[in-house]
Amino acid sequence: MDTEKIKMHVKVAGQDISLTVGFDDQDFVRLTERRIDELFNDWRARFPSKSLQELLAMMTYQYASYYLSLSRRQQDAIARLQECDSALDAAILEAGSSGE
Repeated sequence: MDTEKIKMHVKVAGQDISLTVGFDDQDFVRLTERRIDELFNDWRARFPSKSLQELLAMMTYQYASYYLSLSRRQQDAIARLQECDSALDAAILEAGSSGE
């Protein structure tokens, strides 16, 4: 496992942010920076009367909502997998006990 860290600088809404990330995570960080920049520029053009603070608040909500939605979907998937696992265990036990 590679535990090498690297210092990176990203820019969000014109603000420099210094990060220390795993060496293998550089591409992910740059992609994240690009997506945030795209959303910021798009919304700045769509909502020219909004202040920087309002735009950042809107973006924060957008990303938090997306994150929570993904978390809920992951929890639902885990619950379904556990149900399938239990059903398979029961089927294996039933098949084993009927074969004796």
